[in-house]
Amino acid sequence: MKKYASVMVLGSILIFSVIGNVFAEETVGCPHHAGKNKFKIRSKVAYIQAQKCYSDEVWKALHGSSPYSIDYDRMVDLSNGWHQKIAKIAMGLEYGITDRLSVGIFIPYVIKDLRRQVWSKQANKTVWKEVEDNGVEDCWLSVKYLVYSKSHGLLGFDWEDGLLLAFAYKPSISSDEKIKNGIGSGTNDFKLVALSHPHFTENFFLCSDVWYQYRGKVKDIEGFAKSGWDLGDKFGYRIFVGYEFFDHKFVVVGGPQGWIAGSNKDKDGKELEDSDTYSHGLVVKFRWQPFGDEDAGSLDLGVRISYANKTSFAPDYMLFIGGRKKF
Repeated sequence: MKKYASVMVLGSILIFSVIGNVFAEETVGCPHHAGKNKFKIRSKVAYIQAQKCYSDEVWKALHGSSPYSIDYDRMVDLSNGWHQKIAKIAMGLEYGITDRLSVGIFIPYVIKDLRRQVWSKQANKTVWKEVEDNGVEDCWLSVKYLVYSKSHGLLGFDWEDGLLLAFAYKPSISSDEKIKNGIGSGTNDFKLVALSHPHFTENFFLCSDVWYQYRGKVKDIEGFAKSGWDLGDKFGYRIFVGYEFFDHKFVVVGGPQGWIAGSNKDKDGKELEDSDTYSHGLVVKFRWQPFGDEDAGSLDLGVRISYANKTSFAPDYMLFIGGRKKF
């Protein structure tokens, strides 16, 4: 018990003391089943500091004085004096109803610091906009089911963790003011996820998922430019391979991860030109699992390096840490 307590205390200290170097957890978690009457808790903290923005953001703010034309269409360095800093503390809890079926909740808390220029129609000039706010960025409720599990299954691989399907729903719970400040989307969304975790050998495995996210219409909020927008749906993927060593106490995991989103439509149903977005990167992480199993208590350290982005703001890379425990 002392050893277990020491590990969990160390994990908690690391998770909450390195808030500047973390990446937030996925909505439905990793491709593992919780198990009947078992709880699984996971926690990650992320600090995202943008180094670049989409050139259209500069043009929309500066108009004639922008160094980029409206059709430049590239990610560029942030303008002088601009910054976006977002810290996220994400907590996820999963409970196994049966050996194959589990339910979960995922709650990200956001601390946002934004400073940039925007174009004021009322003043007919560029003005500075600053936002400092924090709050819950909506929550996700999920159901996950182990569809396929066999020790010597497809292609002769170990599919004990197998193939899982998950459904998640996100109601809009943020206040109007929080949504206007970029905390919460103002939409009711759902997500479908297919997850897999086959072992090719005792130590070598695949950890992957693909997902589709329906994003609804933004609620009507007085004075909010995105009121009534129909946000484009998103598709995402994660294809990680991993290798366990030193009696399964350490793991190296890595691979591509990213998403793409369709174009947005305004409240009149007109498609907004050049509003599609995407983000792709390579993830490498090192995991310590002192009890020889990821869910028995483990800690991740790693980095995501972006190689293709088209978003309003984006970092070049993100360091991260996260922990999980099943009991």
